Amino acid sequence: MKQASLRKAVKRHVSGALARLCRRRPVTPERLLAEQPRRILVVRQHNQMGDMVCATPALRALRESFPRAEIALVCAPVNRDVVLHNPHLDRVLVFDKRACTRPLPLLRFLGELRRLRPDAAFVLNSVSYSVTSAALAAASGAPLLIGGDSLPFGFDISRHAYSLVMPSQPALDRHAVDHNLAPLEAIGIRTADRSTVVVPAAAEEAAARGIDDLVPGAGALWVLHPGAGKAQNRWPAARFAEVAARAVREGRRVLVLQGPADGPAMAEFSSALDDRLAPLGLAPPPINPPVTVGVCAALLARADRFLCNDTGLMHVAGAVRAPTLALFGPTDPGLWGPQAPEVLCLRGAQGRLEALEIDTVWERWRQLPPRSGPTRG
Repeated sequence: MKQASLRKAVKRHVSGALARLCRRRPVTPERLLAEQPRRILVVRQHNQMGDMVCATPALRALRESFPRAEIALVCAPVNRDVVLHNPHLDRVLVFDKRACTRPLPLLRFLGELRRLRPDAAFVLNSVSYSVTSAALAAASGAPLLIGGDSLPFGFDISRHAYSLVMPSQPALDRHAVDHNLAPLEAIGIRTADRSTVVVPAAAEEAAARGIDDLVPGAGALWVLHPGAGKAQNRWPAARFAEVAARAVREGRRVLVLQGPADGPAMAEFSSALDDRLAPLGLAPPPINPPVTVGVCAALLARADRFLCNDTGLMHVAGAVRAPTLALFGPTDPGLWGPQAPEVLCLRGAQGRLEALEIDTVWERWRQLPPRSGPTRG
C-alpha cells in the first residue's frame, strides 16, 4: 500500500510539472464552436468496454457540433472493435499501453499521432482520470487541448495544460451515457440522440452468418453469455446452463458466447450440462476460441433474444437493439443498464445475484418480445 501511495504521489507531482510545460492558448466554448477545427483528436484510452459503448453518444455530439471535421479517436486495444466502424469517426488509432513501454513501439505511435496534425484534442474521461490520455493529447501537438477537470481526481494537470477545462464528476451521479455527455454539454457540445452505437463490419456480419448456419435446427438464435469481467457480476454459470437446457428442450437454437476471461465460467457452465444436449448445437466449436466483439455484435444483431450478466456485451446488445434480459447484482441498473427499450434489467434482491431464481430468469427471458423483422439470411 505504501509503495502504491508513493507511486501515485510521484505520478501526481511529475504530471503536474510536465503540465506546466505544455500550456496551450485559452479558448472559450463560444470561440471553440465558432472556429470549427477541421481536424479533431479524441483520446479515450480507458479499457472498459461497457464504458466505451456508453461514450458513443459523446462521439455523436462531437460529430454534430463539428460536422465538417475529420475526427480521429485513440482507444485501448480492447475497445478497437467497439468503435472501429463508428459512423461518427473517420479514423481509429489503437494505443497499446503495454507494447508502448518499449521505446520503438512508443515512437512509432507518437509519430502516427503527430502526422494527424489535429487542430484540437479532446481528452474524455468518466469516473476515472487518465494521465496517459492527457499526455497523448499533448504529444499530438494540437494547439487546443480540451478536457475534464483533473483536480477532483487528485491531479493538477488541467488548469495548466488545457485550453478549456470541462467539469468532472468522479462519482457516477447519473446514467453512464449522461455522465459521459455532461462535460461536453457544459461547453455547448450536445446531441439529442442518446442511443449507443456499435457497427459490425461486413466481414464480421459474414462470420456471424457462418456461425448461425452451424447451429442446427430452425428459428432465430437464442444467445447466452454466462461470463463477466467482475466476479461479483456473475450469476452462477450452472444456472445459465439450466436455462440453456430448458431452451434447447423447447426446441430453440441456442448459442453460447464466450469472452477471453470467461474460462472459469464456461467450465462451470459445461460441467452442469447434460451430455445429451451437446448434439443439439449448444456452444458449437466455432465459438471456442472466443470470437471478436464485432462478430458478437453481428450475432446479437440477428438473435431473437440474449441473456447475460452486467458486462460489456450487455452494452453491445443494447447498441444493436437485441431483445435482452440483463442480470444485475451489486451494480445499479439505473446507472448502467442499457437504455434501449429492448433491454430488460433484472436485479437480485438486496443487490445479490444469487437471489435470482432459475424459474424467474427463465420465464422473464422466454417472455421477452421477440426481435421484429428478419434475423437470419
